[in-house]
Amino acid sequence: MEKTKRNTIALLAVIIISYFVVGFPDGAFTISWLGISEDLSLTIAHSGYILVSYSVLYTLAGIMLSWVNRVMKLQTIYILGLAIMGVGFIGLALSTNFIMVLASIAIYGWGTGAMASSMNSYMAKHFTARHNNWMHCMWGAGATLTPLIMSQMMVLFSWRMGYYAITGILVVVAIILLISMYKKIWFNDDNEKKQEEVQESVIIKKRYLTKRWHQVVEIATFFFLGGTDYTLVFFTGMVLMNRGLSLETVALFPATYYACMTVGRIFFGAVAKWIKEVPIIRIGCAIAFAGILVLYFTSNIMGMAMTGFGLAPLLPTLVSDTSNRFTPRIISKLVGYELAAFGAGIAVLFFMTSLLLEFVSLEVLFPIGIMFIMLVFICNEILVRAVSACYKTNDESA
Repeated sequence: MEKTKRNTIALLAVIIISYFVVGFPDGAFTISWLGISEDLSLTIAHSGYILVSYSVLYTLAGIMLSWVNRVMKLQTIYILGLAIMGVGFIGLALSTNFIMVLASIAIYGWGTGAMASSMNSYMAKHFTARHNNWMHCMWGAGATLTPLIMSQMMVLFSWRMGYYAITGILVVVAIILLISMYKKIWFNDDNEKKQEEVQESVIIKKRYLTKRWHQVVEIATFFFLGGTDYTLVFFTGMVLMNRGLSLETVALFPATYYACMTVGRIFFGAVAKWIKEVPIIRIGCAIAFAGILVLYFTSNIMGMAMTGFGLAPLLPTLVSDTSNRFTPRIISKLVGYELAAFGAGIAVLFFMTSLLLEFVSLEVLFPIGIMFIMLVFICNEILVRAVSACYKTNDESA
C-alpha cells in the first residue's frame, strides 16, 4: 500500500513537471516571430496561415487519439508527441523560407496536440480536477518561461539558438519520462481494464450520459472555450492601443493574463478538494464574464487579471468532469475530441473574430468574448441538467 502511494505521488510529480513543455510552443512563438518575420521577410498575413496550420494538426492529433490508443498506451503517445514537438522545433530552427516554417510549426502542432489530448485523457481516467488544474498550471509556467528564454537567446545569439535551447529542455523531460516508464510507476492497462469493467457494471444504476447529442454539446463547450481563450489574449492589445494606451502599458496585459491563469489553476486545484467540478466551472465563468466587462468599460488591467483567473480552471475542470458524465470506455475518444474542438475553436473563432474586428469595429471584441463565455456556460448547464434528468429517471425506475 505504501509503495503504491509513493508510486502515485511520483507519477503525479512526473506528469505535472513534464506538462510544462506543452506551453512551450505558445510562449516561444510570441517572441520568436519578431525574429522569424524579420529574417525571412514575412508579414502579419503569414501569421494567419501559421496559426491555421498549427491548429489543424493539433486538432487532428486529438481526433486520432482514440484510434492510436488502440495500439499504444496513453503515456507512450505522450512521449511520442514530445519527440514530434522536438522535431518541429529543430525544423523551425533550420527553416530558410515560409514553407519550411509552416511545415515545422504544423509538425510541432501535431506533437503538442498528441501530448495535450493523451495526458488530459489519462488524467481524466485516473486523477481528479484538483490534480488536473495543477497539471495545467504547469502549462502556464511553460508559456511564461519560454518567452524569457527566447528573448535572452535572441539578444545573445538568434531565435534559432532559442529553439535549440528549448529542444534541449525537451530532451531532459524525455529522459525523465523514459525513466518513469522503466520504473513502471504508470498505471498499467490490465488494471485500467478491470477498473472499467467494475465501473461499467455500475453505470446502468448511475447517471452517465449516453446519447450522441450529449457528446456533441460537450465537444461544443470546448470549441467555444478555445475561441474565448486565445482570441481575447491576442486581440485585447490592439483594442487598448486603439483606445490610446501606450505599448509599454499594453504589453503588461498578456503577461498579467497568463500569470493570473497560472495562479488561478493553483488556487482552484487547491479548493477542488472541497468544491465540486460544476460550482468551479460556474464560478470561473462568472469571474471571466465580470473581467471582460471591466476591460470593456474601463480598460483597466484588473479586468485582464480577472479574465485570466476566471478562465484558469475551465479547461482542466471540464476535462476532469468528462469522467463524471460519460462512461469510462469512451473517455479517451471523447477527451481527444474535446481537445481537438479546443484547437478548432482557436482557429475558427479567432479567424471569424479577426474579420469582425477588421470590417465592423475593434470594440466588438469584448461583446464577442462575453458571448463566447455565455455559450460555454450554457453548454455546460445543458449537460448539468441532463445529468440531473438521468438521476430522476433512475429514481423513478427504482
